[in-house]
Amino acid sequence: MTRTATRRHLPAIAFAVVLLVTSLLPTPESAGGQIPALLGISPDKWVHAFSYGALTGLLAWGRTARRVTVVAALAGIAVAYGAGIELLQGLVPSRGTSWLDFLANAVGAALAGAAWLWYRR
Repeated sequence: MTRTATRRHLPAIAFAVVLLVTSLLPTPESAGGQIPALLGISPDKWVHAFSYGALTGLLAWGRTARRVTVVAALAGIAVAYGAGIELLQGLVPSRGTSWLDFLANAVGAALAGAAWLWYRR
């Protein structure tokens, strides 16, 4: 990989580290229930979808992806990363694993991948 290509991946790597750290921090007991749902969906799920959508977009940008298969693979990487973090959250006392969070991650990654392909065409 060339130096320029490596630099293009740095935002995705940095964002992935931020996701990992913030996802494994203990949550305060007063968190949650303070912000109303948007379109009947919890703000937490919106944050999950946006975060993994952003990760997918950064991965696609770093790869300068144009093919559907490549973007799908990058979205799959983002989803797998999110699944790993969800499993690790089970080890944090004030957190837990959630299939709904995983689903929100996957939806966000898929929508971002589709948006990326639409934008690049």
